[in-house]
Amino acid sequence: MYPNNTRTVGVHEYMYWYLVTAPVMVSHRGIALADNNLLRRDQGSQHSPVTSRISNLSSRGGGGMELPGLVFIGDRELLSPCEPCDVAKISSPPNENLQEQLRMLKACQKAYGGIGIAACQVGWRTRIFCMGIDVDDEAARARYPDAKPFPHQFWVNPSITPHMEQGTSWFWEGCLSVPGMRGWVERPNAVHMQGWNENGEPIEAELDGLPARVAQHEYDHLDGVLFPDRALAGTLLPVRAFEDDRQDKWPENWPTPGARKTKPGGFSEVK
Repeated sequence: MYPNNTRTVGVHEYMYWYLVTAPVMVSHRGIALADNNLLRRDQGSQHSPVTSRISNLSSRGGGGMELPGLVFIGDRELLSPCEPCDVAKISSPPNENLQEQLRMLKACQKAYGGIGIAACQVGWRTRIFCMGIDVDDEAARARYPDAKPFPHQFWVNPSITPHMEQGTSWFWEGCLSVPGMRGWVERPNAVHMQGWNENGEPIEAELDGLPARVAQHEYDHLDGVLFPDRALAGTLLPVRAFEDDRQDKWPENWPTPGARKTKPGGFSEVK
């Protein structure tokens, strides 16, 4: 599915980064880390799997909805495949609890400034993700200033087929579950998607550009893969490396030609 010449960073490498530096990086956000470096769980919660992982990062979405905290790199649950969703429960008859979880997932994406989010990133271990950028989504645009808006969409139990004949491109990927970092990732430019929407209806689509990129990133989450697994070796950088024109000071062709001129949210097809 992915280019053979893309070197990857192994799980042990980014786990080391998390165990050594993450407590320092995220402690100012008020996140409590347990002795085993997993996010603290609400042991007494009687809520659904989604709301049982409320952390100190929990927030409130539109309408006062309480939102679960994000699951971060270092949590073993991000490294294993998610379970398929029972599509029949979405709409026949409508499952209000499931619909509430879908609304919650979309609210989490917006509240945390994502351009996409997988259910497992908020502790809901099912094969669902949503993505999209609204014109007025200031939080998402702040993280990816060069990203163009595209319609919001849900994908339930998706399958994905890359169109390798349409080439590949590079992108400085980030992730809500890997805070403060970006990596230089090569992926196919276009994909064919099949699955179900939030109403339990079968859907398929041809995606290219940013929607294709985000879909592949979120689909990886469903298989327990994080973007550091896809990043070119040695290119996991702090977000500050992209601020205040710092990119202009990078070597011309580092880490590959075109990388220096590609801002977060932009693409490079230079090989």
